[in-house]
Amino acid sequence: MNDKNLDNLNEEFARSRDLRIQQQAEQEQNHESEKAETEAAAEKKINLESAKHRPVPLAVKKHHRPLPQIQDPTVIKIEKILESGLGDQYVKLSPIAKQEFKIKGEETAIKIKELLKDTHIKVKKILLLIIEWLKILPGINQFFLEQEAKIKTDNLIELHRLQKEQHSDKLL
Repeated sequence: MNDKNLDNLNEEFARSRDLRIQQQAEQEQNHESEKAETEAAAEKKINLESAKHRPVPLAVKKHHRPLPQIQDPTVIKIEKILESGLGDQYVKLSPIAKQEFKIKGEETAIKIKELLKDTHIKVKKILLLIIEWLKILPGINQFFLEQEAKIKTDNLIELHRLQKEQHSDKLL
């Protein structure tokens, strides 16, 4: 009888041990799934918060004013200078980003034309306009961005100088 009782006790002990191991595994599994859910919720919250700080595409903004359909040759020349060397980055943009980049580029060209009309050219304002426009492109490092903006500004100043010379030649 002692052997039977001992066998029963051993079986009960084994069952309770197996039950504890199973419960422990279930608790660990529940803990892991809760941890994964918490991480997913935190990641979703971060994504939502970062989405709040992203600029809204111009197509969504309601206060967007239409650009003139007929552009003068100076604005077209300015746009050509601004777009030079950016073909690779432009191709990588999504269709919405391309539209936003194009509209912002046209607005920048018009603002630059107005700045070039002044007697005293504000080079720093032109440079900042170009930098703001180029920041729309994703994955551009700051050094490249500033270098491109400086090159484009120099080209725009040269365009202005040439047009000024042509204008003065016409007056003579």
